[in-house]
Amino acid sequence: MTTIIDYYFSPASGYAYLGHETLMRLARESGATVRFRPADIDRICREALLDQPPRPEDSVEDRRRWARLRGLHMAPMPMHHPVDSRLAARVIIAAGDLGLDQSEVALACMRGTWAEGRNIADPGDLAEAMHQIDLPGCRLMALAERNEIRDKADDITLEIVQREAVVSPTYMIGSERFLGQDRLPAMAETLHRNAA
Repeated sequence: MTTIIDYYFSPASGYAYLGHETLMRLARESGATVRFRPADIDRICREALLDQPPRPEDSVEDRRRWARLRGLHMAPMPMHHPVDSRLAARVIIAAGDLGLDQSEVALACMRGTWAEGRNIADPGDLAEAMHQIDLPGCRLMALAERNEIRDKADDITLEIVQREAVVSPTYMIGSERFLGQDRLPAMAETLHRNAA
């Protein structure tokens, strides 16, 4: 049976950006399937009065260290951050509905925020980020506004509250929760056991 990784993340999250390619590599190597669950997690947690665990390592210095380890370009303080990431989340959901590569779309959103100075809350800027990776940006923007995509985004919001996915990123394999991209080595062990 294929292992499913539920991937809860904000498309504007620096730590999701830092862990994204490692997550996708681990999934490929283990034969797992990643189920994309994008949302504005910080906003959801505030509105639902969920307690987010303290993350003292959430700092410019920590992100700089991780970016160096992962070989990623990352601005210390992005031009457009914090940013409302709900539109970008719906675009990622819409990409899945169109059978497009959600991993590439998610990475384009995060890279846009953290390395390219994009405002992913702006439909024009976000469409341009999609065009840059040869995807139909205008079509994705239009689909992201449709009720069925908004309903799917609402379902993900409920999941985040119910499953207490209070950190971006949160990875879940069944009921086992991994809060933060620094937990990827522990998740790799679980994937290895499941594949054995």
